[in-house]
Amino acid sequence: MSRRATGFSLIELMVTLAVMAVLALASMPFARQWIDSNRQMQARNLLWEAVSQTRSLALRNPEHVIGAATSARLQRSERSLQVLRGDGNEVLWQGELPRGGEYRLTGGDDYADAEALQAAADQLSCVAFDNRGQRLPGAASCSSGATHSRIAVGMNSQDPLYVDLL
Repeated sequence: MSRRATGFSLIELMVTLAVMAVLALASMPFARQWIDSNRQMQARNLLWEAVSQTRSLALRNPEHVIGAATSARLQRSERSLQVLRGDGNEVLWQGELPRGGEYRLTGGDDYADAEALQAAADQLSCVAFDNRGQRLPGAASCSSGATHSRIAVGMNSQDPLYVDLL
């Protein structure tokens, strides 16, 4: 009576691994796109929260600012977002944006695609609000154009998402 060992041969194992490798390589672009989309949503949500925090601080007006002076401002440096009180340096809220994002100030028109967003010049650096929660386009502490009403958020080849400054 002969006993034969059961299991996979070396050839069967190698073929199975080759098929799995081909499937993994084929799925990489889809995984990359999903990751970029997730990071873009993360960045948009963080910017939305930062704008909300800045406007709410401006409306609370802890510095008792009057007129068209800066009550609160949102400032970006590289990947760091900060909400600051008035024209001072006191940080009241802070967040970190995902890597690889494009953040541009824009008006009411949408960018056609990711390339148009990357070619735009108006980087988000600072946005100031007065004691009524309205954006101050010509504030001395940060100058953004009067036509800028939104922040465009892009991530690699993803179409831009937008956050309204109101």
